[in-house]
Amino acid sequence: WRTVVIPSDLSEKFHILTSSNSAANLETCGILCGRIRNEELAITYVVLPKQTATPDSCSTSNEEELFVVQEDKSLLTLGWVHTHPTQTAFLSSVDLHTQASYQLMLPEAVAMVISVKHQRTAVFSLTPNHGLGYIAACKQTGFHPHPPEPALFEESTHTRFDSQTKINIIDLR
Repeated sequence: WRTVVIPSDLSEKFHILTSSNSAANLETCGILCGRIRNEELAITYVVLPKQTATPDSCSTSNEEELFVVQEDKSLLTLGWVHTHPTQTAFLSSVDLHTQASYQLMLPEAVAMVISVKHQRTAVFSLTPNHGLGYIAACKQTGFHPHPPEPALFEESTHTRFDSQTKINIIDLR
C-alpha cells in the first residue's frame, strides 16, 4: 500500500471545528481529500458535507456539493474522519461498513476517529486479509454484532504524520 500522509494539525483543527457538536453529544464527520504526491497519498483537505448526527452516528447529505469541491480542486477521496464525543476511538459496526465502502474504492483509504472524552485520535483500516471481505459480504444494516476474531480492523500502519503540511478545511454544513 502507498503511504497516506496526514497533516499533524488535522485532528486538533477538526476537534476545534466540531466542538459545539461534541459538547451537544453529537458526532461530526468529514471527508479526507488530497492528491498523489511523490507516490504517496497526501491528505490536504477535510470537507465537511451537510449532515445529520446522533450521539453515535452521523450521516451525510447533499454529497453532490462535495463532488463539486473535489472536482474544482482536483482532489481524491482518501478516507474519512469522525468524532466519538463520549466513546473511545474504535470502529463501530456502522463505521466498519462505511470504511468498507471507502476501501473498496481505494485500498489505502483510512478512517480517523477522534475520541473527544478520552482525548485520543486513531487511524484505522479494515484488515486486508479478512476484514474488508467479511464486511463487504455482510448484508446487515444499522448497529449489529460482528465476531471479534479474526480482527476486522486495525490501526493503520501505512500512515505518516507530517508537521510541514497544514490541513485545509471546507465546511459545507
